[in-house]
Amino acid sequence: MVLEKIISFLILVVAVLFATFFVRDWYVYFQCGAVESCLNVASDYQHIAKFFVPVIAAVIAFLIGRNSICARDRRLLQASFLMIVIADFCFKILHNYTMPVENRGDYISIGVIFFMLAQSLLIVRHTRTSDTDTSFPWIFCFPFAVTFAMGVLMLMGIYDSLMFFAAISYGPFLLCSLYAAWRTVKKGYFPKKNALKIKYGMICFTCCDLLTGLSLLVGEDYSLCEAVSTVSNNLIWCFYTPALILLALSGYRHND
Repeated sequence: MVLEKIISFLILVVAVLFATFFVRDWYVYFQCGAVESCLNVASDYQHIAKFFVPVIAAVIAFLIGRNSICARDRRLLQASFLMIVIADFCFKILHNYTMPVENRGDYISIGVIFFMLAQSLLIVRHTRTSDTDTSFPWIFCFPFAVTFAMGVLMLMGIYDSLMFFAAISYGPFLLCSLYAAWRTVKKGYFPKKNALKIKYGMICFTCCDLLTGLSLLVGEDYSLCEAVSTVSNNLIWCFYTPALILLALSGYRHND
C-alpha cells in the first residue's frame, strides 16, 4: 500500500513536470518562432525538467523489489533504465551545457549508443519465454549485422560521421525491440497487463524516436525545415513520457 502511494506520487510529479515543460515549449516557440538560437537560450527549464522524467521513471523501476515478475526480469529492466538515464543525460545536459559548443553534437551520438544498449536489454527481456530462459535472441542478428556493416564502411572511409553511424545503427535495434514488445502479448510469458504495458510502451517509444529524428533536422531561421524540427521536438515528450512510465510499470507483477 505504501509502495503504491509512492509510485502514484512519482507519476503525479512526472505529470506536473510534463504539463509545465509542454506549455513552456510552445510558449517559447510562439515567442521565438523557428529561430534555433532563441529557442536554445529560452529552454533551460525544459532541459532540466525533461531530464528528471527518465530519472523518476528509473526510480519507479528500481522500486520494484519483490514485486517483480522474476529477479532476472527486474535486473534487465533496471539495467535498461540505467542506460536510458545516461543517454538522456547526454541529450539534455551534456549536449546543452558543455563547452566547447562545437563538440556538443558528439554527446548526441554517444546518447544514441546508450539508447542502443537500452533497446538491446529490452529485446533480451521481451524475447524470453520463461524465468530461466537464457537463450540468445536470434532477432539480434539483424541489428548486429547493420552495425557491423556501418562500422566497416566507416573504417573504409566511406563516411566519417559518428552521428550517421549511431543513427543508422540504432534504427534496426528500435525496430527489433518494437517487434519483440509487440509479440509479448501473444507469447504468454508476461501476464497480460504487463505485456500490454510493454507493447504500448514500445509503440510510444518508437513514435518518440521518429520525432527525435525529425527534431535533429537543421535549417535556416524561419525555414520550414527548422519549423518541422521545433514542432517535432515539442511533441517528442507526448510519447516519450508515457513510454517510460509504461515500461517502468511493466516490471511490477500483475496477476491476471
